[in-house]
Amino acid sequence: MKSPEFVCHAGKGSFSFNDSVVESPFVLYRNPYWIGVIAEEGFSYEASTKLIQERVPVQLTGILNDGRPIKADALLLTKTNPPGNIAGVEFTAMEGVSLGQADDNPPIKSIYPLTGCFKGEIAHTHDGWEIITIPCPEPDIAKDLVQKWRIPVEGMVLQLKRNGSSMIQHQDFARVVMTLLSLALGTGIACDRQVFTWANEELEIWRQWTGDEIGPGAIIPDYQLAKFLEQALPTWLSLSEDQQKAIRLARDYINLSARGYLDTRLLQIFQPWEFLVEAWGIKGKLSESESCLRARLLHARKQWNQDHSNCDVHGFWGNRISLIFDWPKLKHAIIQLATSFGLDFKLAALDLDLLNEARNSVAHSGKLAAHPTGSNKRTLDLLTKGQYCLQLLILRMLRYQGPVNHSKSGILSIVDIEEALTTVRT
Repeated sequence: MKSPEFVCHAGKGSFSFNDSVVESPFVLYRNPYWIGVIAEEGFSYEASTKLIQERVPVQLTGILNDGRPIKADALLLTKTNPPGNIAGVEFTAMEGVSLGQADDNPPIKSIYPLTGCFKGEIAHTHDGWEIITIPCPEPDIAKDLVQKWRIPVEGMVLQLKRNGSSMIQHQDFARVVMTLLSLALGTGIACDRQVFTWANEELEIWRQWTGDEIGPGAIIPDYQLAKFLEQALPTWLSLSEDQQKAIRLARDYINLSARGYLDTRLLQIFQPWEFLVEAWGIKGKLSESESCLRARLLHARKQWNQDHSNCDVHGFWGNRISLIFDWPKLKHAIIQLATSFGLDFKLAALDLDLLNEARNSVAHSGKLAAHPTGSNKRTLDLLTKGQYCLQLLILRMLRYQGPVNHSKSGILSIVDIEEALTTVRT
């Protein structure tokens, strides 16, 4: 079985900290979870120990053996005896490493090797941005590495071009594209390195971007990615900042809910409904009978408070009475939000009360109830329905129209999103 490999480059450079400078050969390393430098000589045990204890940032400037300049502004010494045969000290790059040289002008193009994205073809333009993807040379091997090692692996390469756009604008737009691809593919899409090209210069930045959690799986078929991006990108850019933040956070919770203890995963899949409702400004209401009950309880509490005026000085019991009606109001708001985007919980067979019961059990006791009240469903089925309905809702928030992944009796199928919104996934 193929295994992950370290990328490494050798060079020579100056390590600066406080008022000291150490000249040393070094080896630069990058793997899916670590970017670091091993300095081969020049650091005494006493100096190394002090750097570790005081967490002194070290700056590196130098030249790689391939001729490119290298710069790292924030290295932290983490080990005095790195593994392997190289004698020296090991630094972790806290703010990334720059290889090559930037130009003062806007870059001609930028490229981003994407982790978690292996198949699909995109060629699209939007507001002057030229967006294309370069195919992954061995997509099946890359996906196999992800499944067996549970690590982010580079696949397709995103390439951006736009006249007059700065490096920061390129990076910001790349993050938007990655967010949308992550929502479509149901897993974290990020990159560990970014390359900017000018007429006579090239700069490669090694810096791990967040958002590479392995999620529950794609909801948009690979062949539909270009069409999805064409529809979703203008919608995303039209959303408010709060709505964008809510969708990003929902994406993270969906991806995190794919791994770990089932108890925690159910808690994670419930939370997004709350902040999506808030971001879209939906206010829940009580039914007539619930409002009547609340009024009667508050009236009874008022009478009791008159008879026992010193027992609830800070209004604890009054607040407790109001709190028990929070869930009916939130449930009404969630249903309103879902309905406004065409999602029918009854037809999709997602039991919100059961999901809330599981959430409360985990939040208050740290674990699921042994036998959830009124439940004749498997807990895992509740989780997968919650994940899928959230994915569908977000697609509709982005005004997507087209095919989505579905399943019937455990067999993968592809249906139109309109059908998926009103059909139980089995």
